[in-house]
Amino acid sequence: MKVDMHVHTICSNCSINPIKVLKKVCSVKKIFPIIADHNLLTKVDFGIPGEEIATEKGEFIGAFLNEQVNEKDIFEAMDRVKEQGGLIYLPHPFDGRRRRALCRFDILNNKDFIKKVDIVEVFNSRCIEEEPNIMAYEYAKINNLLMGVGSDSHFPWELGNAYMEVDEFDKDNPKEFLRVLKKNNNIGDGLNYYAKLGTPLNILFFSKLSKKLRKWGVIKNKI
Repeated sequence: MKVDMHVHTICSNCSINPIKVLKKVCSVKKIFPIIADHNLLTKVDFGIPGEEIATEKGEFIGAFLNEQVNEKDIFEAMDRVKEQGGLIYLPHPFDGRRRRALCRFDILNNKDFIKKVDIVEVFNSRCIEEEPNIMAYEYAKINNLLMGVGSDSHFPWELGNAYMEVDEFDKDNPKEFLRVLKKNNNIGDGLNYYAKLGTPLNILFFSKLSKKLRKWGVIKNKI
């Protein structure tokens, strides 16, 4: 099955992915997403519930969540994810273009932090350049962490820009997901995935346009 580990819905202020449209696109492209809206737990019936959590030391994704995480201390937020049996996934950790990227804070080499991490996003389609993804891959290898990929889809046409091919798994069981992900990470020479970088037009122009349309009230958080 195809798993995209980083997808936003219209409930994120930076996205215009209506949930009904997103569900249809996922069905057509046969993609199972991890939903990771910013500081909001959005539950859907076609993906894994998660949240992209902004803390004072950068942002990370909590996946397989039952409750929203609101803590701003990064270690407290990570603990809240673990208490729910959730997984900790580091999105675009080396993309310094993003103001909440983990590389902008003194945290990525913290040993206590690394111990809590389950998966590193080694390809994010919304990185304008390859370098942040390469650095994330090297970070995962050095620290012996599992690797994942995500489209970071903000718009319907971005879904499918990145996904992993994994065995079927119980979608309510994070431990089983880790098992199939580990198997995927060890196939052949490494990761079994499809990925392509998005275009600057999508990442820069449309993102800015969507924010302005929200500000003007043209786009609202409607599913």
